[in-house]
This record gives sequence, C-alpha cells and structure tokens, in this order.
Amino acid sequence: MDNYKYDYLFIGTGNSALTAAALLANAGKKVCMLEAHDIPGGYAHSFKWGDFYFCAQVHYIWGCGPGGKIYEFLKKIGLHKELTFQLFDRDGYDRMGMPDGKIVGIPYGFEHLVENIEKAYPGNRDSVRKFLNIIEKIRYEMVRVPDRDIRWWEYFTQGWKYLTLLKYKDKTLQQVFDECDLSKEAQAILCAQAADFMLPPGELSVFAFVGLFSGYNTGAYYPTQHYKTYFDRIAKSITDNRGCHIFYKSMVTKINTEGNRVTSVETKDGKVFAARTIVCNMDPQKAAGMIGMEKFPDAYRKKLQYNYSGSSIMIYLGLKDFDFAKYGLTNGNIWHMEQWDMNKIWKDQAAGDFSKPFFFISMPTHHTVEPGVAPAGHHIMEIGTYTEYFDWKELHDKDYKAYEAKKAALAEHLLDLVEKLYIPDLRAHIAVKVVGSPTTNEEWVWTPQGTAYGEPCTPHQIGTHRLRQE
Repeated sequence: MDNYKYDYLFIGTGNSALTAAALLANAGKKVCMLEAHDIPGGYAHSFKWGDFYFCAQVHYIWGCGPGGKIYEFLKKIGLHKELTFQLFDRDGYDRMGMPDGKIVGIPYGFEHLVENIEKAYPGNRDSVRKFLNIIEKIRYEMVRVPDRDIRWWEYFTQGWKYLTLLKYKDKTLQQVFDECDLSKEAQAILCAQAADFMLPPGELSVFAFVGLFSGYNTGAYYPTQHYKTYFDRIAKSITDNRGCHIFYKSMVTKINTEGNRVTSVETKDGKVFAARTIVCNMDPQKAAGMIGMEKFPDAYRKKLQYNYSGSSIMIYLGLKDFDFAKYGLTNGNIWHMEQWDMNKIWKDQAAGDFSKPFFFISMPTHHTVEPGVAPAGHHIMEIGTYTEYFDWKELHDKDYKAYEAKKAALAEHLLDLVEKLYIPDLRAHIAVKVVGSPTTNEEWVWTPQGTAYGEPCTPHQIGTHRLRQE
C-alpha cells in the first residue's frame, strides 16, 4: 500500500487537462491540479480588463452538439444541460473577405460550399468538388484509425483500409490544392482561416487542415455563457468532489524522478506534490527539460527537437453603443485577405511587412445574448493576425518604449483596414482597447514564444511523427 494523497496530479489546467481531471473526479478518483496562472483554462482562459472579460486566444470550437465529444463529455459529468452552446450562422460560420471585395460564406455541408464558391467565382465547381472529396476521404479514414498502438502486422492486414491516409500523410495543403488545380480564388477562400493553423498552405499538413476544417463543418459553436463560465464551471465540478483540489499561482519548477518514473513535482514556492499518476499538460520541451533530456530514448528526444509554431497580434476591444446589424455582421467570424496568395502573405508578415495582411474578426457578444463578459449595452470584438516571436521579443527586451510604439502602430493599421472594409466608424465605439503581442502570450498564457500550437502542424510533425500523448 502507498500513502499517496491523490490518485492523479495534473500540471496545468488547460482544456484537455480539465476534461480528463473532471472525468476522473466524477469517477471517484482524488485529483489535484497545479496551475501557474490565477485562473483555469490555459490558452482558452479569459482575462479581465476594466469591466470586460476577453478570451485570450480561442474563439470557436466544434463537437458541442448531441453526439459530439464535448457534448458527450459534459453529459458524462452531468453538465450538458447547464453548459450549452450557440451554433454559428449556418450559411457562413466563417465569412471570407477577398482582395476584390467579394465575401464568401463557409456554410455547413460541403456541397453548399461548392455552390457558394461557384456563385462567387464561376468555373470552380469541379475542382473544388474534387478537393472536398479528397478531404472527405481523409476524414473518413482518420476517424477509423484505432485509438491505440497499431501492431506491426496490422500495417499489412489492415493497411488497405487507409490507402488515402497513406497517400497524403506527407502532403501539404498546397500540394493538394495543386493536385486539384484550384484557382487562386478558390485557394484563398479555403485557406483564409490560416491563423487557425498558424501555418500557410505551403507548410501546413493536409491532415491538420482536414481535422479542423471538417470539425467546424459539423457545427461551429460558442459557449452560451462564454468561455469564462465554461472553464470556471468545469473547475468547480472537480473541486466539488471530496479530496480534489486545484491550486492556482502554483508554477511547477521541478519534476523529480526515480529511475524512469516521475515521482513528484515542486512548485515555485517550494511545495512538493505527489500522486500515483502524474499527468503533464505543460509544453513537452519545458517538461522534458525539467526531467532531463538524457532520460528519454533517442527517438523521443528527436521528436522533442521541434521549433514552435507562429504567434499572433491580438486587439481586444470593448465597444459601446454598437449595433452588429447596422454593419451587416452575421453570427460568425470574418477572415480577410489583402492578397490572393496566403503563402506570400505569410512570408511578408514573418518578415515584418504588414502592408497587405490578412486578419480575423471575432465577435463573442454577437454569438450569445447571455451577460457576463461586458457591461450592459456593451460588446466585445477581437481582431488578430499572424506574426513571429523573435523580433518582438528582441525589441521588448532592448527598448520597451519602441516595442509599445510598434505594437500600437500595427494595431492602428489593422483598425484602419477594418474601418475601411467593414465598420466605418469602429473607433467611435471603442471604450476599451488592449493589444497583445507574442511576448504578451508568453507572459500571460504561459506559452513558450507565444506559440499557438507548440509543435507546428507540418507534415513531419503530424500523425506518427508527433509526440504521443502518453
């Protein structure tokens, strides 16, 4: 017999950790969670600024309807009636603003998408349908891959079931675009949401694209009571169970081992925590560094040698006296491109050239009428685009005043474009404005280099190439 106080100890309270911890607590296990921040949610946490709450980075999710993974998780812990979700506009959960001024909605159902693209840019029907057929085949085979280690002989006996996966496992999205002979217009519409992946089509694994694009196609959702309430309630469902605790402002700074087993962790304030099983929800590179890289097999160390994915510039706006309907803004997101070629846009922005960028507009208080994140009569809008980390970090550390000036100038440039293209008098409605950079993400969301995904979703870091969740 051991004397562990907890059955499971989680490092971090991100979405996946909260989900696993809630299921375990609901099953009668004693769970402890250590969170460096003062609130739960990780990358999807909500921060308070004045009288507003802004979600740091996550804007919409899928799997929230009956049969979906999030819905079934909530049902399992008895919260599916309390924590509900609002479905985005069926005709365009994402609206893609093109360089020629046309706006094309991404609807639910691939055949509807084919018709939307054909209506905007005639002559694309066959090539778009060919592309979406490939996407559907990949998705069909993906969901049938066993959720376990595949035995070596199964590659020979079952491989015929996954011929599409085998064909496209090392392909980028751009390579599939080219195979289908998609026009520049069709390509732009299909990849305008590049910030969802933090990679351009020339680098993005088509598998990563399929997972997210097909997921949203089943239904894009926003929490009825906002992300803040969602994560607060999941956290409470854990601590409501006897013997379960979440400790905030408890940054793990050391991971102790005996042989090849993690035995305990230590926090910044010197406290030691142990459990029968310790689950890490922090960045794998950081965790491996605390454990000691030399303790991992060569093959695992190789997978840990990844660069981080890109980051973002975010503008968080609290708006007063604002009417979404006045500007024709529907219940969905806007993605806008100032150039047709996303690969070029990405290259330009990586080099610090934002003269013709792409950007994203999210409107949380347009998705639900429930209060909780803005004062009465006020709204929230979030605007973002891709950027890289190192130039911002260097300027932040060398000349903070210049860093703030650069951040403010880029924010004003993006606001100029939003006013020119979508909301002519946006600035007149701004009550609160907060601008975040990659260093802001690093400081407040605890993501190394402000990364969005940790490992970038390239073909060589997806599927069997990616670190196993074990």
